Amino acid sequence: MDGVKLVITGGGTGGHLFPGIAIADELASFCPLDLMWIGTGRPVEKRALKDRPWDYQVLDVAPIKGKNIVGLAKALFSIPVSIGKAFGMLRRFAPDVVLGVGGYVSGPVIVAARLLGIPTAIHEQNFLPGLANKIAARFADKIYTSFYGSACYFQGKDVECLGNPVRRQILEDASCHSDEASSNRPFRILILGGSQGASGLNRIVSSALKILHQSGLRFHAIHQTGEAQLAEISRGYKDLKMKVTVDAFIDRIGIAYSWADLIICRAGATTLAEITAVGKPAICIPFPYATDGHQELNARTLEEAGAALCFDEGDLGAVTLASNIEALMTDPARLREMGKRSKALGRPNAARDIAASILRLCKCDGEIQPSMTNVEGEQIKGHV
Repeated sequence: MDGVKLVITGGGTGGHLFPGIAIADELASFCPLDLMWIGTGRPVEKRALKDRPWDYQVLDVAPIKGKNIVGLAKALFSIPVSIGKAFGMLRRFAPDVVLGVGGYVSGPVIVAARLLGIPTAIHEQNFLPGLANKIAARFADKIYTSFYGSACYFQGKDVECLGNPVRRQILEDASCHSDEASSNRPFRILILGGSQGASGLNRIVSSALKILHQSGLRFHAIHQTGEAQLAEISRGYKDLKMKVTVDAFIDRIGIAYSWADLIICRAGATTLAEITAVGKPAICIPFPYATDGHQELNARTLEEAGAALCFDEGDLGAVTLASNIEALMTDPARLREMGKRSKALGRPNAARDIAASILRLCKCDGEIQPSMTNVEGEQIKGHV
């Protein structure tokens, strides 16, 4: 197969960044890949991309949403300038296809690609599309979604629900370190507040675990707190001599997923994609200030499928959370059923399927076909 020249544009957060990296890695496994990434220049991008053999370019684009009148005017005025700069980048690189993965930087690049006649696609990670993708979709040839229900936001467009890409390393770690539940060991709980932590979730969950501990229930936990609350949360567990490992950030998250019997987390699209790809039951506490409440919409999809419980942080107390954790701890049949339903939603082959579709979009030769199955070869019938 001939090589592909690809531009991926987007970033600013891991939720936009990591799906794009997963797709690029799959494309590189199919054929020689020459890639330019046009991003925001934020630290999360620089850390994730610094060891990649890709041409990393920064496009200065001002966000539109959340601005006052003056800020909005400046942002709108900067858009033509950003499109012009993106136009120049694309002309010099001459890609076969451009993929937008979300974030305000992607809009001008997709528009510039359309003006140059370059095939374009976008990937939407969340159930509710972000503003950048809503705008970029008007200029895109192809739209990939993570949730079937998202198609209604892209009416009249070529939409394909292929899932939210999960990094290969996570899937490999999860499969290599799988550990079936056993009645002879303590129950295992994994708490994920996100890479930057989550003070509300950390507070509620740590209080709930203390209630469970004082009730005499046997469990081990791993709690990812973020750097800001690492010392405080660690001290609280240590004072009660609880079996809880506290980390600011878990590098090999796939191993942690396989270890856990239950996951307590926010409801970012990437986290939910990973959880369902490895088939784990969850308690979701969506970030209450997520744009347009998109995390709650993500989590409700899992709850409706019976794969997770979903609670509003503002209405959730430690006693209620502890009660629900205990109910799952003492009902292994229910927990197994939630895990099965989670796995039915999972799309572990999303990165491969999107990569194959991109090759067809830019009319590259090859015999790669979408997998259309989950990791165990079962027909996909889920939502994520």
